[in-house]
Amino acid sequence: MDLSDNLNRSASFVGKLFSDAGNLLILIVLGIIPIVNLIVTGYFARIVRENPEEPPKLSDYVKLFIDGLLVAIAAIIYMIVPIIILGVGIAFSIGGYAFYSPMSLLSSLLSSGLVIVGVILAFIFAIFGVIAIGNMIRTGNFSKIFAFSENWQLIQRIGLGNYILWLVVMFVIGLIAATIGSEIHWVVGSILGALLEVFYGKSLALMMNEAMGTS
Repeated sequence: MDLSDNLNRSASFVGKLFSDAGNLLILIVLGIIPIVNLIVTGYFARIVRENPEEPPKLSDYVKLFIDGLLVAIAAIIYMIVPIIILGVGIAFSIGGYAFYSPMSLLSSLLSSGLVIVGVILAFIFAIFGVIAIGNMIRTGNFSKIFAFSENWQLIQRIGLGNYILWLVVMFVIGLIAATIGSEIHWVVGSILGALLEVFYGKSLALMMNEAMGTS
């Protein structure tokens, strides 16, 4: 499956959400509430696991919450190092701007360097982390996030170049949605966030089908 086909099918899948306004409204409301929004992440996981032709009805909220929590834990495990580096970089930035001193320039340079390193590492870790989370969801086995050899084989079946291009496109789409939400209103951001979870879920489901050789 080429990237354009993946994106078109995922966008069409998201469009079907609007045929059930009640389901969509619940999804958006759940996505606004901290902690509870893990249910929306669990809904993402359900889409990745089942690869349905139409968005499923929200049900079994406890199971969705647990699935969402597992996805969140897996993501944190993969991103803990970049998060720490980015956090240190931001801390240096705040310290550098808060007080003027001969060290402020050095602090600013160090901050910028750490942020750049953190972003690069985040993308590198995402290359393995996203497919690992997909494998965990499909198999129902949390330990699959550590099955590095198996996950690398899944990436090779997709094609490393195609997979990285897909990741870049997913990142750009998320960045655009975040920018629109921050510039207009947080409600718009919440709506886009819920739609994006569904879009990501369907797109990853199609990618996992290609990696695992399933229809």
